[in-house]
Amino acid sequence: MLKKSTSDVNPTRSHVVTGGTGFVGSALILELLQKTDGFITAIVRPKAGQSPSERLHQTLNDLIEGYALPMSLYGDVATRVRAIEGDIEQENCGVETDKVVELFGAEFWHCAASLQYQDRHRVQIEKTNVTGTANALHLAKQACSPVFNMMSTAYVAGSRQGNIRAEAPDIAYANNCYERSKIMAEQQVLDSGITARIMRPSVVIGHSKTYHSISADGLYGFIRNLTKFRNALERTQVGLSQTLNVSIAVGGLQYRRVGGHFEVHATGCIDLVPIDAVVEDAVGLSNAGAAPGYYHLTNSTPSNISKVATDCFVLSGLAAPKLVLDRSEMTEIDLKLQKRIDFYSSYLVNPKRFDRSSVEAVLGANARPGCDVEGAEFERYCTWFLDRLEGKSRRVAAVR
Repeated sequence: MLKKSTSDVNPTRSHVVTGGTGFVGSALILELLQKTDGFITAIVRPKAGQSPSERLHQTLNDLIEGYALPMSLYGDVATRVRAIEGDIEQENCGVETDKVVELFGAEFWHCAASLQYQDRHRVQIEKTNVTGTANALHLAKQACSPVFNMMSTAYVAGSRQGNIRAEAPDIAYANNCYERSKIMAEQQVLDSGITARIMRPSVVIGHSKTYHSISADGLYGFIRNLTKFRNALERTQVGLSQTLNVSIAVGGLQYRRVGGHFEVHATGCIDLVPIDAVVEDAVGLSNAGAAPGYYHLTNSTPSNISKVATDCFVLSGLAAPKLVLDRSEMTEIDLKLQKRIDFYSSYLVNPKRFDRSSVEAVLGANARPGCDVEGAEFERYCTWFLDRLEGKSRRVAAVR
């Protein structure tokens, strides 16, 4: 069981963030600046030619513009955010002993993680996600942090389908090394005895107003692999990408008779949630003094899997795919694509909805409402990424 919280709500409390230059961590810092009055310290690895502070501030300042946030945040970044050198893969996150006292009493946010998933990267994945979490927990204890917030993933649910409650996962359902590592990390948090909230975003996409994203993973990784497959088809035969209907396996499919033939009817969902919705709920839970437990930072109106998959193909320059129930219906060419998108397949074939009752019980009407990420709106997220992937403005046919 997670240790019961005894801390009071304190919006002026200081905060410590790992992964502050990453997709979720950077957005979290900007949300903390807007919704709290405290100071924020990020543990940042140095980068060639940039100090940790320069790297962090450049990331945050770029996002203020990218997310169309208030100009006043530039001043807040300069005066309320600092970076200290560290690395979660090192003992005590690489933070020097004399620096730990400066973190005393700060609420801890562990956002740093590896999103790799292949078995060949298992050692490094576990070093970052499992050992890194252990090091973060140790630092939080040294700093007497009153609360440890861990950013995990809703997809620790693995191959389970249907309604997924916010509760302890079962490692037996994990699809890959990434999911296993996050389950193992969550267990370390449970075993630590520290007061903790485990927060689980789903598939995080760009900002809901500007579509801006600094991520190339998740939805964007799927699109990137589809464009590579399109290019491979075009190298084989010009125009082939527009005429070949490749099959992909999608969960929640049903065959129904329409007149004298059968059509595929899709019922499964995939949970796509904008980055601003994730951090708004996360900081809201903190400011409300939410009890220790599991919280799904997800979309209450998930998207239809078949619509998302089809739109990704069309927007990436491929013909609409043929949706099938499993790999037994695939050709050799289909299986070549399947190899490219194998990681993402688990999201497509295991439809699920994430129960947000623990979030809504705390935030009530202040919980981030669901948002429709389908059709023209979904196209905007994808086109934003594709424009930058290809380095030019693109004109694509509107998704129907």
